Formats: sequence, C-alpha cells, structure tokens
Amino acid sequence: MTFRTFNIVIFIVFYISAKAQDSSIVPVKTDVFIEVDSSYVEKPKPNISYGTKGWRFEYDNKYLMNLGWRVQTRFMYQTSEPSFTIPVEDSNDKSFNLQRVRLKVGGYAFKPYINYYLEYDFPSNNLLNTVLTISKYDYFQVKVGQWKLEYNNERFVSSGNQQLVDRSISNRFFTLDRQIGVMVLGNLFKGSLINSSYYFGLFNGNGINTQNNDGEFMLFMRYQFNLWGKKIRTSFSDIARHEKPTGFIALAYMNNESRYTSFSSGGGGQLPGYFEEDDLFYRINQFNVESMFKHKGFSFSTETHLKNIHNDKTTEVSKIVGGYMMMGYFFSELASFVPTPLEFTARFAMIDNMDLFSSNIYEYIIGANWFFSGHKNKLTIDLSYIENQDFIVKEDNYRVRLQWDISF
Repeated sequence: MTFRTFNIVIFIVFYISAKAQDSSIVPVKTDVFIEVDSSYVEKPKPNISYGTKGWRFEYDNKYLMNLGWRVQTRFMYQTSEPSFTIPVEDSNDKSFNLQRVRLKVGGYAFKPYINYYLEYDFPSNNLLNTVLTISKYDYFQVKVGQWKLEYNNERFVSSGNQQLVDRSISNRFFTLDRQIGVMVLGNLFKGSLINSSYYFGLFNGNGINTQNNDGEFMLFMRYQFNLWGKKIRTSFSDIARHEKPTGFIALAYMNNESRYTSFSSGGGGQLPGYFEEDDLFYRINQFNVESMFKHKGFSFSTETHLKNIHNDKTTEVSKIVGGYMMMGYFFSELASFVPTPLEFTARFAMIDNMDLFSSNIYEYIIGANWFFSGHKNKLTIDLSYIENQDFIVKEDNYRVRLQWDISF
C-alpha cells in the first residue's frame, strides 16, 4: 500500500464514520403531515483540512486527528567501520539511504485536553511512541505511555528538528531514549521572570517496547528555568529570528538499575567496556546540565553530563563525563547578499571514561542548512572528524553527510 493510498483510506474511514452519526436522519417521501420537533438541532459535520502537521480531521470540537508523514533521506561517506560511536544505522557508507520514514498520528479525543500521539517508523518496523497526555492545567499534567524522555534536549527534540544531520556523539552515551511509564509535568509561574517547567516520572527502565522484568524502576526528574519569563520551542536553529533573547537552563537527574548501560531506538545495550550477563546488573546515576539560547538568527546550545555506573557483581564504580557545545547563525542578519534560508553551524563534543580507557573521544563538525520551509523541508550538509572512535587511540573517522528531510 502506497503512502497516498493509505492517506485516502484513512480519509474514507473517517468520513464514513462521521456520516454514520447522522444515519438517523432519513428523508421520507409521504403525503402525510409529520410534525417536526422545533428543538431538533442538526448534528455537526466533519471538517477535513491540511495544515502544518499534515491532514487534519475534526468532528464536533471533541475529536481531532492530525495525520502526517516524515521522510529523511541521507548520503554518507566515511573512512572507518561502524562502531558504538557510529552505529550501524548511521553507517551506510557510500550509499543513499532512507534513514527514517515515519507515520505520525496525534490529536485529542472527547475533550481538547485529552491528547494522544503515536509514531511508527517503517525502516526499523518499530512502534516508537504511544502517548496519552491529560493537559487540562498548564501547571499539572499527566503523561502515560512510551516516548523519548525529556532528560536531554538533543535526544528529545525530533531528528527532523536538529541543527546538523544528526545528534552528537555524546547522545549515544547519555540518552535515556524511549521508556514506558508515567510522568507528571507542568509549567509554573507563567509570565514571570521565574517561569519554570518541571518533569517527574517513573519508568520500566529497560528501553523501548519492554516490560519491567526486574522489579526495579527508573526515576527521572528535570527542572527547567525558562529565561526571560517565556517557555520556548526547544527545536534547534533560530528560524523565527527572535527579536528578544530567549532560552532556558535545565537540570536533570536519573537513577536506574537494569542489565544495560546505554539505551537507543533499538532498546537497551552496553557502552564500550561493559558487558551483559544473566546475573549482572548496573546501578546508574546520571546528571545533566544544559542550556539553549536564541536571538536574531543566532542560536547556542550545550549539554554537560556525568554518569556513574555501579557494577552490582564486582562493586566497581566507573564514571563517564561528556557533552557537546553547538552554535549556528543566519549571516543574512548581517549581510543582505547572504541568502535568507542559509544557516551555518558548528559543534564540538567530547566523551571521557578515564576509569576504563586512557583516551577521550572528540567530535569536531561544521555544517550548513538550507531551509525551504523551516524544519519541515530542509537540506543539510556537514563535515566531521571523530578522534579516537570508541576510545581507540588513532582510530579516527572523517565523515561527509548530505541529507534531505521533509514532513507533509
């Protein structure tokens, strides 16, 4: 079934179900006078339109469904083999690749504050997100299901809203990725200089599409200070060219005990230097301090991580530190001859695990974006150099990537 055929089927099903609501209204041809109830009110009709999130289906102000697609195509050339730092899904060397093909469905049901969201990825054949959020009050909301945790902004923000072709090397070592659980969150002190957002949740702690089979839970907390009294959209690049400065500073913490030392879209796994055994569990404590700033076409973001890993079997404790710093700028803000859709960007990232390895991993990368329609339709190119890949001295990687990302 093609994408277009699937959209048409969804449209027909939605339209027929809505028309069925009016099935009781049947015109009758008769000469007999029938008294009409003046209190009768005609039922609302379904409304179908197209917007920024794709096809939009509405009925009676009680039901809303946005149905959209995202396609990400990529070409890459690199000088080294796949590794933990450069995963297999990002290592299709000298090849055009459908990196991501996603179906996204979201909206509300019964009440505008009962929100739902589902996301499916076709190349990996994986159900990524299934989320229900009760958002009646800004200061207290409840979120249940499976999604990318808001631990670090680089991972939480969609791969389609990144500033370079993909996320930094630090994301591989510190992300919590997708988990199943429940969370309370909210926005406090709106309109004031201490505007803040909070997140507190409990999760299975074993990764995507997995149950809690060890009796332990992942504890996650985040507190975000929204600078200048306003909560901003956390996507990268200052496409909006904010006239006034905006940004945030956030603190996050995670505690978990499981068989894994890392998480990704493929589930739980192991960092370099760690192993998986039936009777081996790792107690992990993680901390993250991050920030974002946007003003007049300039953007800056950074994350600093600390990860303590306690081996329950040997009682050994190892420490990993790392993070990234990234900035970008639309030089058309300074010079009129520079095309308005063009942004230049650069990033530096580092990973240090001196308890197990004598060398650090470094990433140096520069790139450019051409925004045809914001993050919804953009072309990105970047050039990177990764030093001591997987902590192996002189195992360096030079990489060139070209990517087109489009949502519709």
